Amino acid sequence: MRSDAAWLALLERFERDLDETAGDPTPWTPILHRAPLPAELVDRATRLVQRQEQRMARLREELAVTRGHLDAIGMVPPLREDGAAYVDVSG
Repeated sequence: MRSDAAWLALLERFERDLDETAGDPTPWTPILHRAPLPAELVDRATRLVQRQEQRMARLREELAVTRGHLDAIGMVPPLREDGAAYVDVSG
């Protein structure tokens, strides 16, 4: 069973992960024993879930923009190899 301190540490961990803008968060271990979330942490956990949902929405938007850029790049014709290597400018 997880103690209140363990729940608090887990919420703090998730908050730190959201606050960091670069890098990959380190993996975490899901709660295996289903101890209830202490009542005094429910509001904090709810706010954390809202922040995570906002982050996910922003990431979905960024993914859509990136896909659009990749689609645009895909429309650029490949460089032709059969073109002239030199241009005669002196005639």
